[in-house]
Amino acid sequence: MKRPVVASASVARPPVVLGVALTISQHEGLGRAAQTAFGVSTRAINLRIDPGMDLIFLCEATLPGTLPCLAALTAPDVAAVLLRSAQLEWLPEPGRSVGRGTPTLGALESGNCFLTANSRKIHVASFGPRQVQPAQVPMQIQGSTNLLEFLRAEWFTLEISGTNRRRLSRPLTFRASLEFAIQTQDGRQVAAQE
Repeated sequence: MKRPVVASASVARPPVVLGVALTISQHEGLGRAAQTAFGVSTRAINLRIDPGMDLIFLCEATLPGTLPCLAALTAPDVAAVLLRSAQLEWLPEPGRSVGRGTPTLGALESGNCFLTANSRKIHVASFGPRQVQPAQVPMQIQGSTNLLEFLRAEWFTLEISGTNRRRLSRPLTFRASLEFAIQTQDGRQVAAQE
């Protein structure tokens, strides 16, 4: 009499969720910023800097690799962490009504997402005008690099940088959300969200 073969069920790991809130400051102008910081005259700045550079933005957050939400990545059988999707989500200002002049993600033109750890910087995602929507910007994944050493580092930096369509009259706050696939040593992949 043959016994039925019972397949052992693998227990799905809980998702790893890390949402990073970032803010693009309101427009100050490179000329004014340089004059304040370096004492350079506005006229000299205008003669040497492309006006398009006035719309460049950069925001970043440096995070510890010991965050509780990253604990699943420290399991000994985790072999690789691959970025599966990335997006920006608009965070409206609390207490402010949405109306004319309200900054949304629609103010962005294009951008890139980088991870930096242990003196290494890697380009992981990007977006262009076609992806930009007022409340959400899905990004395109760049490559399939194993990001485990970045996320297991003592500290790592998430950077979003790019260009605006127009100058911001108020700060623009958004959440960067990355989703990863965790690959274990036995070849299984488990979806995880960062």
